[in-house]
Amino acid sequence: MNITIDCIPCVLNHVIHTVKTTVTDPKLQERCTRDMLAAVAALDWTNTPPDFARELNRILRGISGNDDLYLEEKDRSTELAHELLEQLQPDIAAQADPFAAAVRLAIAGNIIDYGVDAQFDLDSARGRIIEAFTLPIHEQAIALLKSRMDQAKSIFYVLDNCGEAVFDRLLVDFYRDKITLGVRGYPILNDVTPRELVPSGLGGLPYVCTGDATPGVSSRHSSDEFMAAMRAADLVIAKGQGNFETLNEYDRPIFFLFRAKCAIIIKFLGNVPMGSMQVLAANIS
Repeated sequence: MNITIDCIPCVLNHVIHTVKTTVTDPKLQERCTRDMLAAVAALDWTNTPPDFARELNRILRGISGNDDLYLEEKDRSTELAHELLEQLQPDIAAQADPFAAAVRLAIAGNIIDYGVDAQFDLDSARGRIIEAFTLPIHEQAIALLKSRMDQAKSIFYVLDNCGEAVFDRLLVDFYRDKITLGVRGYPILNDVTPRELVPSGLGGLPYVCTGDATPGVSSRHSSDEFMAAMRAADLVIAKGQGNFETLNEYDRPIFFLFRAKCAIIIKFLGNVPMGSMQVLAANIS
């Protein structure tokens, strides 16, 4: 998906909020803002939104000297997710279909996203995750997902955000013996890197890094190892909007699991409800 004019207000809001919350020196704030606005003006509209987020965060990291701008938020997100998962155990146990429950929670966790909502509040996420069992979802798509995951000999599961990954574990646990995880190569927003795998409950699983700091999978910037591992898998599961924006034209069997949180995505999908839970299949015969 390419950047559109409707992306620009969101980008500008994110620039200002990120600078204000990660840089305290007023002179550095001014420099960061000027350089990032110059990048917005020079924007290549053939790029995807995650490609552009990569560039903005590169500028901010370089000026601020902080290589992991969302470190605190990532750790807090993971802690909150573990707390919520513990609270939800009775609800999980009461579900008639454990696989469907795992899918619902894996998607619900996608609400923990500083990339889409720069002013995201962890406390407000509680209610939006707990609603996982009541929101509408395409039951036939879940059945198709289970069928293809059962059939696949190898699954490449591309993670998205911290906190969300704690809920991903419920789904991953059904297929641990044939899953390889895909993670970001370097810190970007609150996305999962190798550092966050063990705290998320995903330690011990094989993983491959993108070798890149794009909040998605950039075919131009991801490592050859990552792209080869993804193509070699029988099935790819891609979590989150950033992965959807960068992989929606991928030509191998893939499922996208995410919540529709952006007006551009909502329009692209045919005006689905804001916050709706999406299970989208592509190249699935």
